[in-house]
Amino acid sequence: MPASINCNSFTWHELLAIDTDKAVRFYGAVVGYGTMPWPDPTMKYTVLTMGGTGVAGLMALPQAARDMGAPAHWMGTIEVDDVAATIAKAKDLGATIHMGPVDLPRFGTYAVLADPAGAVFSVMASLSPATERPDTTQPGRVSWNELWSTDPETAWNFYQALFGWTERGTMDMGPAGTYRLYGRPGDANSLGGMAKAMPQMPASAWLYYLTVPDIDHAATRIRESGGTVVHGPEDIRGGGRTLQACDDQGAMFAVYSHAAG
Repeated sequence: MPASINCNSFTWHELLAIDTDKAVRFYGAVVGYGTMPWPDPTMKYTVLTMGGTGVAGLMALPQAARDMGAPAHWMGTIEVDDVAATIAKAKDLGATIHMGPVDLPRFGTYAVLADPAGAVFSVMASLSPATERPDTTQPGRVSWNELWSTDPETAWNFYQALFGWTERGTMDMGPAGTYRLYGRPGDANSLGGMAKAMPQMPASAWLYYLTVPDIDHAATRIRESGGTVVHGPEDIRGGGRTLQACDDQGAMFAVYSHAAG
């Protein structure tokens, strides 16, 4: 099988919620997601849609994870060519394997890992890799993948070695330290950024930015729907506006708008 055009890039994001019905209502109000069932009826999985196109996923947080104290959270999936090889290399680099590899009939092979500082992500080797790169500028898509790590240098060395990501520049954030932009070699656009976790953050975590048309409207809908705006809205360098928030079940997320207003 030829290498995927999206190899070593985020291609899917899903919410693991305590109450999936509440999650559908919350993100429908804030982002405008619709829903459709997963093609395999044996899987209790919901596809979040925009304009009838699947852009993200939703499932119940497994009871075993809840028993271990895992909160509701968003998780990003990185496309790879070989999950077993990725797991082996990740373990050598200090990762923890939480699940997998698991074969998903008709879809591919999947695994859930944590980097050496504890941030959780997943990898997938699709049986039918996408032939185009997702347009992250469209509403409902994740436009930025941001890592807040308790050990950012170790984390950066891990992801650089595992996925071949390259540094795209840094920004001085004052007391918060350095913010590192990263991306795939040869790609024009960055995938996201990495920085040291704030003192109030209990653990390393990925934060994903959902694209919306209007940040102020999203802020209002977050509050009306029982969520909490943690930071923002604010203008960001290079254009656009953003905010960070928690949904009504405590899952961290962020929203981004390309246009001011």
